[in-house]
Amino acid sequence: MDDVYSPPDSVVVDRIQRAFPSDELRERARATNLIERERKFDIVALFYTLTFGFAAGSDRSLQAFLDRYVEMADCDELSYAAFHDWFEPGFVALLREILDDAIENLDTGRTDLNGRLERFRDVLIADATIVSMYQDAADVYAATGKDQAELKLHLTESLSTGLPTRFRTTDGTTHERSQLPT
Repeated sequence: MDDVYSPPDSVVVDRIQRAFPSDELRERARATNLIERERKFDIVALFYTLTFGFAAGSDRSLQAFLDRYVEMADCDELSYAAFHDWFEPGFVALLREILDDAIENLDTGRTDLNGRLERFRDVLIADATIVSMYQDAADVYAATGKDQAELKLHLTESLSTGLPTRFRTTDGTTHERSQLPT
């Protein structure tokens, strides 16, 4: 089996820093009046914490975000109230501006996929979930185990709309592949 190439962390960090330069982030924050004076607020640390260092964790509370920010900003401490005050419409506007520019500046010079994706209208996400049931339902909803009953919910969702396009229930032994729309 071929190994998938995974660049070293230093390469990834370098690419991110080139895509979102610290000086540019600070300049944008000043332009949107998000930063009035330099104190404990570090827009660069806040941006990187929010976009790269927070979403992957299992604890996604504001307190966990604050703890991660304090760690990334290398500050002693920060009150929850002061931290919470940063989440205002100006910060949302700054994030939207950064995202809009990042999308606009994507490398459009690559031609390796030109024309290959034109036939695709949507991306579909398929999922199957097993629901354990009482043994009495085993004659209708057979399970993989003995003396068990399982219902399997097959759901196909449209990525573009976020809505289900198809759902079906079967017994627990039905393979997901047989339920995929083609």
